[in-house]
Parts: sequence; structure tokens; C-alpha cells
Amino acid sequence: MKNKYKGSILLTTLLFLFLFSFLFQLILEDFQLTQRFSRKTSEYYTAKTMVSIFLYNIKQEKEKLKKEGQQKYSTGMLYYKYDQTTLNFRVRLDQTQATYQFQENYPKVEKIRLKYSKGNGY
Repeated sequence: MKNKYKGSILLTTLLFLFLFSFLFQLILEDFQLTQRFSRKTSEYYTAKTMVSIFLYNIKQEKEKLKKEGQQKYSTGMLYYKYDQTTLNFRVRLDQTQATYQFQENYPKVEKIRLKYSKGNGY
């Protein structure tokens, strides 16, 4: 009982080709998403670090806070606007031309001068 199979392997080959193409596409898409996520995360933390450095310099009174202005850093430019209670930041990174916006609460704090009198015992 010899049955001779008369058919081609075209259908089987096409199915394997489709399967491997689909798997390759999934792997490639996962790789691209991982790369994009890593790049965007790095950009976000670079921009957030620029804002933190600016706020540190303001709090240490190394720079005077104006109503609006800009600050140049080695990785990009920081633009800010101050409206008595909040600071609005726009950070533009040089390398990727990405723009990030942040908002920080920063109420205006006036320095209080204490007067001491000599004779009250305090």
C-alpha cells in the first residue's frame, strides 16, 4: 500500500515564512519600543535635572528670580515664567530638540528682619 503523495510544499513553506515574519516583526517592534522608552526617559530626567539645578540656584540666592527669563545649560535651554505662586518651566534639549514643560509651586518668601533691643534681657 504505497500511496504516492502528489503535492507541493508551497503551502507549508508559505506558512513557515508567515510565522517567522510575524515573530520577527514582534521582536523588532518590542526592541523599538524599548529603545524609544529608554531615550524618552533619559530626556525627561535630563530636563527635570535642569529644573532642579535652577531651583537650587534660586534657593541658594545665587541668581535673582525675575518675572520671566532663560538659563543656558550644556544640554539645552530652560525658559521660565514666574507669577508670584508658581514657576512654569519649558525645557528645550539641544541634541533631540525635545521640549518638556513643568510647573513648580514657588511662593514668594520675604525675608523677615528681627530687631533686637538692648535692655529687655532677651
